[in-house]
Amino acid sequence: MAPKPATASARKSTKRSGASEIAPGVFVGGWNDAGDFDGVRICVLDEPPAEPIPGATHLPIYDEARDAVLVANLDRIATMVASAAAEQKPVLLFCGHGIRRGSLAAAWYLHRQDGVSLDDAYERVRAVRPKIETGAEWVGHWPPSEVPARHRR
Repeated sequence: MAPKPATASARKSTKRSGASEIAPGVFVGGWNDAGDFDGVRICVLDEPPAEPIPGATHLPIYDEARDAVLVANLDRIATMVASAAAEQKPVLLFCGHGIRRGSLAAAWYLHRQDGVSLDDAYERVRAVRPKIETGAEWVGHWPPSEVPARHRR
């Protein structure tokens, strides 16, 4: 079941599940959060999981061989999240623990949706999910070359 929107009781539910709401109805989390999530689930792990979660979409966002993000897939995810949000469907962006890839997908969504820099988008994610790592901390080719200069820092 998806955590409820940010109310006092929903915050407790979100903390129990481990998923963090980064925008209304948009959550970032880990593998353990995806099984019971009631909504659109997007797995951003590099490889499809050995035991896929039924109904979850797998879309990798990082190319380990190039040590670079897959901007086209991040843009696809941002479009998918925006479509689900327009239909008032909750969305979970998830990876193993919701620290690197999941938080990158969440920050990218905020970057594209709200037109903020990636740094500002990451700060918004970090405000509700403090233990994340930014792309600058783990991606060798950062920032992605496809990011317009006005959004880089």
